[in-house]
Amino acid sequence: MKRVIGRMGRGEERGGAKREEIRGRILEAAGRLFQEKGYSKTTMRQIAQKAGLLVGSVYNVFPSKEEVFMEMIDTAYGKALEQYETYVGPDSGLLEAVAFPIALELYSVNSSPRAAELLHEAHGSWMITNAMADRTMAWVLDRLGDRDIEMGPGEARDRVIALLGALGNMISRRHFTGEGDYRKDLRAALEVFSALFGIPVDGIDGVVEGMDRVLRENDIVIGGHRV
Repeated sequence: MKRVIGRMGRGEERGGAKREEIRGRILEAAGRLFQEKGYSKTTMRQIAQKAGLLVGSVYNVFPSKEEVFMEMIDTAYGKALEQYETYVGPDSGLLEAVAFPIALELYSVNSSPRAAELLHEAHGSWMITNAMADRTMAWVLDRLGDRDIEMGPGEARDRVIALLGALGNMISRRHFTGEGDYRKDLRAALEVFSALFGIPVDGIDGVVEGMDRVLRENDIVIGGHRV
């Protein structure tokens, strides 16, 4: 009996490893296609062909193209936050911490029409917005420290979603019109955050300039692409 259980355990491990390998191939293929063709013009069949898989195998891992995209965005967002202390520093303030991921998005969309298109699509997806809100919520709350905000978790999350909505509007404007100054947009986004959470905006211009310097002087890579 022990030997049978042992064989089953090894089989489950192999099955899990195989599934992760397939997941990685799907995400890599989708990332290339989204960059080449855009999100809306890419199909699950094309992703399967690019990954060298049957379409059914792709759907077994990701029930929809939106879920493929959500995992890509969520992973990229998480990795962006992981780079914060490397490029900004662990002793920086709350506004710097909030500004970093926002600046990455705005700088990307101002540098690349494809990034503007993809992030416009991401902010237009409720599923992806919710995933981003969860990460942003945890990020902000972890850095509030001893600051006292008089709101419950539900209200705080609603305000994070409002912040992401404001950011999404800036990104959509850039995507559709080509207009936008990421420094001005970053400042406006930080003002929205400050108003939503009752955080003073002292030194906001210095934060904007600091983020600009960080992005221009460093090779920050998100989702396999330099920002």
